[in-house]
Amino acid sequence: MKNKRDYYEVLGISKTASEKDIKTAYRKLAMEYHPDRNKAPDAEEKFKEVSEAYEILSDPEKRQKYDKYGHNAFNQNSFSGSAEDIFESFFKDFSFGGDFEGGDPFADIFGAFTGRSSRGSRGETRRKGEDLQTKITISFLESVLGVEKTVNLEKFTVCSHCNGSKADSKSDIRTCSKCNGAGEIRQSMGFFTSVSTCPKCYGKGQEIYKTCHICRGEGFEKKLVQEKITIPGGVENGQNLVLSGYGRPSLSGGQPGDLYILITVKPHKHFERIPNNNIVLNVPVSVFDIMNEVKLTIPTPYGPTSIKLSNSMNINDPIKLNGYGFPSIKGNGKGMLIVILKPYIPKMSKASQSKIKEVSEQTKDTNYSDWLKEFN
Repeated sequence: MKNKRDYYEVLGISKTASEKDIKTAYRKLAMEYHPDRNKAPDAEEKFKEVSEAYEILSDPEKRQKYDKYGHNAFNQNSFSGSAEDIFESFFKDFSFGGDFEGGDPFADIFGAFTGRSSRGSRGETRRKGEDLQTKITISFLESVLGVEKTVNLEKFTVCSHCNGSKADSKSDIRTCSKCNGAGEIRQSMGFFTSVSTCPKCYGKGQEIYKTCHICRGEGFEKKLVQEKITIPGGVENGQNLVLSGYGRPSLSGGQPGDLYILITVKPHKHFERIPNNNIVLNVPVSVFDIMNEVKLTIPTPYGPTSIKLSNSMNINDPIKLNGYGFPSIKGNGKGMLIVILKPYIPKMSKASQSKIKEVSEQTKDTNYSDWLKEFN
């Protein structure tokens, strides 16, 4: 309960919000976070959170309990329908009667979100299973070169005992006592007919009196399987890979959901990723190596390479090595490795220091004095 956000905060409304305010807020947020429209990894959780808040605050009795006791007024079994059911119930609450040519004003909403018409019967509803998310952590070099990981995943299948009905036996499925199996509540309002999804069975027309003892009312079973996941070179920290069919199964005959794999890349001690698939590397280099123009070994993600130092080079200019950066996932070549030289003076004996001092005193360098003159 401690981790739950305040329902009013979830919907972005004040505690004095009217029924209309609650409906307006829910409609906006439900359409924004519906999983069939928003593919962000956290969209489904936000959709569930918004739906749960609406279910409580839209019911005067539940709202009164919540205002008095907060989340402690409800346990985890207090919510009678899924987020998808609440969504359908909301958008089907008001429809025109058959005498009007306009038809159902909300039909397009259901077509856009679920790929079916909202006028279809309960037996025709085929909703995609719920998407799931997991995480995989890889090293920086693996993100450059790509890697194949063997991971343990939960594979979901429709329950072998209840076949997705969630009931322990057929006799435990009974006609809804509120709507008498219709799945809808109809009320005449003059020239109009108010049609709302049954709040007790959420349009299913049935109630379950005893849940399945195998899946405990979930409708599906899960088992651990090993799968090889190919992570391509060039993948970025926070990017998602999608494994089709590894979400939860559809209990209505639709396609199973997908598994979204969030990639976390460990930072490297020396390499750093920057935009355009480039990598930055700071390289310590002795001033004597620069003076002697030595060949310097440079580590790269693909193995060592070398560069020739020059005593005439500007150490402030980065050295760009083409083709040593990240590969483009789109196949457009590779970025660069940008080498930043960090000169240092090595530790020397007193005798060596004396020799260098002697040489430096004999050397006439006017760069600094010329620079000072520019300020006069």
